[in-house]
Amino acid sequence: MDFGSIVGHKEITEHLKSLIQNNRVNHAYIFDGPKGIGKMTLAKAFAKTLNCEKGGTEPCNSCISCKTFDQDNNPDVIYVTHKTAGITVEDVREQIVKNIALRPYRNRYKIFIIADAHKMNIAAQNTFLKSLEEPPAYAVFILLSENSNSFLVTVLSRCVMFKLRPLPYDTVAGYISRTKGIDYDEALLCSRYSMGNIGKAEELALSEDFSRLRDESADIALRIEDADMIELYDIIDGIREDRVKLGQILENIYMLYRDALVYIKTGDEKRLIQPDKIYPISHIAEKSGASALIRRCEAIEDTGVKLRNNGNAQLLLEALFFKIKEK
Repeated sequence: MDFGSIVGHKEITEHLKSLIQNNRVNHAYIFDGPKGIGKMTLAKAFAKTLNCEKGGTEPCNSCISCKTFDQDNNPDVIYVTHKTAGITVEDVREQIVKNIALRPYRNRYKIFIIADAHKMNIAAQNTFLKSLEEPPAYAVFILLSENSNSFLVTVLSRCVMFKLRPLPYDTVAGYISRTKGIDYDEALLCSRYSMGNIGKAEELALSEDFSRLRDESADIALRIEDADMIELYDIIDGIREDRVKLGQILENIYMLYRDALVYIKTGDEKRLIQPDKIYPISHIAEKSGASALIRRCEAIEDTGVKLRNNGNAQLLLEALFFKIKEK
């Protein structure tokens, strides 16, 4: 685990290395971006390098600090976890407040890596703020977030923010093809489908269900185009029970609508995420206008959010399919 092993995010890695080299390390950072974009990988490389006994801009991988880090038992790197849906006051007190008062065991820094930091509730953030406002010189906080808007302004003002962006499709595809032995064209499809999210693309490439679910989703999308009210309810009955699978199907249909919109605007199959699905894409494009497809995509996004918040799947799908059928 080092900066050299990170795929993409070159500007961020170079900036972090510069901070280490010039001894300008801040006490708190936020790495913000969607799940799978590489936040934890970057945090680990940064933490390992900060405490490397050689003091360079890459970890030496041979000192005690580097070796214990790789074995996940470096006493001065603390991974803040949570057992409930969010990070609570008790989590902050037990894992941060109690630990921060103790000096590092043998390293220069005591580093706190807080995964799912966006799930820290308001009370927990206020408790954390006390440690963040006047941290000891040896403390470094690395907050991993999927939604920086969830943080209090007082927390944001005391952290350096790094936004992790999607990577170029060919960069992701090349990495997956090389490291996982996946055919490049298949890896490229996964890269496009994940919109440049390397973690998600890797997950899709290794999934046994990805291809089957794409086929099933395309069939459902075609059925919706020509379905009457009775058939719409039949479709809903067939997909509403398994919420994980339902979310994947809706995401797949969203991608078909996105491609149909691109096809309407450009007529260029090379710009499609799923050129192998040209028949359902062209059929949907023929039956729907651009404005209708935009409304459909917005409706799917809204439905996805409500499903993740435990909304009623039956009612949400009814509302969604009615919107899709609107002319």
